Order: sequence, then structure tokens, then C-alpha cells
Amino acid sequence: MLSGKCRHAFAPLLCVIALSGSGCAGEPRNFKDLLKQLERMESADRAAAVTRYVEAHGGTPLVENQSRAIFLVQDQGGVTPRVVGDFNNWAAGANGQDPTIGVPTRIDGTDWSYLESSVFTNARAEYVLLFPTDARPDPLNPRTVAAFAGPRSEVRMPQWVPQPELDDLTDVPVGTVVAETLTSKALGGARRVWFYTPPGYETSQDWYPVVFVLDGGNYVERMRAPAILDRLIARKSIEPVVAVFVEPGERQEEYSRNPKWRAFMATELVPLVDKRFRTFPAPEKRVVLGSSFSAYGAVDLAVEYPSVFGLCAALAPPAQTPTVITNQSKGRDAIRAVKFFVLAGTYDTMANGGRKLRTALDMGTGAVTYVEVPEGHSTETFRGHLDDALKALLGPVS
Repeated sequence: MLSGKCRHAFAPLLCVIALSGSGCAGEPRNFKDLLKQLERMESADRAAAVTRYVEAHGGTPLVENQSRAIFLVQDQGGVTPRVVGDFNNWAAGANGQDPTIGVPTRIDGTDWSYLESSVFTNARAEYVLLFPTDARPDPLNPRTVAAFAGPRSEVRMPQWVPQPELDDLTDVPVGTVVAETLTSKALGGARRVWFYTPPGYETSQDWYPVVFVLDGGNYVERMRAPAILDRLIARKSIEPVVAVFVEPGERQEEYSRNPKWRAFMATELVPLVDKRFRTFPAPEKRVVLGSSFSAYGAVDLAVEYPSVFGLCAALAPPAQTPTVITNQSKGRDAIRAVKFFVLAGTYDTMANGGRKLRTALDMGTGAVTYVEVPEGHSTETFRGHLDDALKALLGPVS
């Protein structure tokens, strides 16, 4: 039998041994420990234990070992949602949506379920909880971002590089945005256009590069791109620019090698901008930028009018974009006169569009800067990499 003195000496050691196994009746050290602890508990106490664990960790998902994300969800109205997002290709299968993807595992004795996934340690991923009739952001995740399809929850992994132009809302000098409706002879109708001039433009005598942004309404009204430009300019991440945000009528029609749209952009809008603003009237100071399907339209404009648009940014272009280069002799000739920036997202279902466009430009000896980021196909991706596009095409701040 151990003496009292010996028993006290061994007490810390016994607690260490217990901690290595069951947590010494304390809080579990990781999710695996939590599951083991729940197995030893009465069923009636398990749901509350999961709730406490989630609250203690600031919500979901739980991130462990740098690249392991654990999504915890509760039933809503007796229905268990699926968890779908960038990390599981939005449940896309070989023949459309796969109902088996994103199905979480039930925690016995509770209304909680969990899904484990591997995510690149430097990634930014978006996801939703998918119910039979709708998709919702995760109520247990404090981070929500806007997307074209509605709000999504966001995961920033441990090695994600912060983007101050998105997160730092400190007041900076603000540029001027003027909205107009222009009547186009080429189009036989009207189009909405927003003109952005940088802070200090009115009192300066400087001349400025100009950026023509397709899908202008989305960039101004939903993506708040003028505020992004304000922050980038204030931090000297990019040089001051004039920006022209242009709204199409029917984007699928007008971005698909439409001669009337091309004429409006190159022969009507560009001369109007050069006349009204102090912009360099030279192709090497004129950017055309698009994302998703409008990236196809941007490449098409640069190929058709290389003497007008000498700089082109294609953010997450669709798979058919390389054909603008490869399927016509004009494309192969034009790329030698145009400098390109191409962005693809590793988690983007359209990533091959950017990769193949980069290959087509390389093979045609075109000048191209290619960047692939650990993100998906989203407005936050496009907003967060405007600086990469403009720095690559216009150069560093002098």
C-alpha cells in the first residue's frame, strides 16, 4: 500500500495518463476526443455537450491540423442538411448533382451531424447548408459573404493571406462615381455605364490609365468595386486609374463575339471616355477586364481590337475562352500585341478555362501573367484579385 506522501506524489502523473486517454474529465482536446467523450455520456446529455464544444471554439467549422475542416450541423425541422461548397465541388458529379456528396454523419443520440473535409491550408472556401428546397449559410459560422446565388458561409484556413482591401474598412479618400445611360448607334439601344474617377482627379492635371470593366452593374452595385479601387489606391497597391463599368443588355449574346457589342465598346465608348476624361489614348494604357463569362467577352474584345485594348484581364474564364485564340488566325496574330492577365481558382469548377487559356497564349507566344489561387468561383475571388490583375498589366506604383 502506498503511503500518503507517495499517493500525493503520483497524483499529477495519474492525471497526465488520464488526460492522454479520456481528457481527465475536462474539455476534449480535439474533435476525435469529443466523439469518444460523447460515447461515454448519457444520450440526453450529448447534444448539450456538442453545443458547448462548438460555442467554446467560436462556431463552425472546426479547423484542425492546418488542413482538416469539420462542419457541424443541426437538423432544421427534422431535416439534416447537406454541406456543399468549394471543397467538394458543390456536389457536382459526373452526370450532374450527386445527392450522396456532402451528406454528414449523425452523432448518435443527438440532432447533430458532422462532415469532415480536407481543405488546402492557405485556402479561402465558400459553402452552404443544402436543404431539399433551399440553400442557406451556416448559422454557426460568423463569416458570411455575398455571392450571385445568395449569401454563403466562408472558411479561411490558417495560412490564408489576408486581403486588406476587403477586410480593412478604415476610411480612405473616396473617388467619384457617376452613373449614366448611353444611347448606342451600334447597338440600337441604351446601356448603363458608371464612370469612376480616383480621389484627387478634379484638382490634378495628371493623365490616367483606364480600365473598362464588363458586367459593370455587378461590379458597382453588388461587388462594390469602386470602394476596392479607393482602398488599393490609398495603400499605393495600384496607381490611380479611371474605371468604366459597362452593363451589357443580354450578356450571353453580346459577349459571344457580337460585332455590334464590339463596335459599341471600341468605336463609341472608348472615344467618348478619351474625350471626356484625362485618360492615356493608347492601347498599352487601356485595360479590358471581365470575370466568368464576361472574361470571354474581354478576351474577344482584345483579339478583335488589339489596337484599342492592349491589356486584357480574364478572371476565371469559361472553358470555351481559348477558342478565341486558337480557332482563328486573327486570334493568333492579335495576342502578340496584347498583354494578358489570367486568373484561375483551384476550387473553381471552371478552373480549366483559365489553365487552357494560359496554355493557348503561351503556345502563341503571347505575353501572359497567370495566377492560380486556392479559391472558388465567386465575387469575393474577383474582388480580392483586382489588384493582381492591375499590377500585372499596368506595372507597380512608380
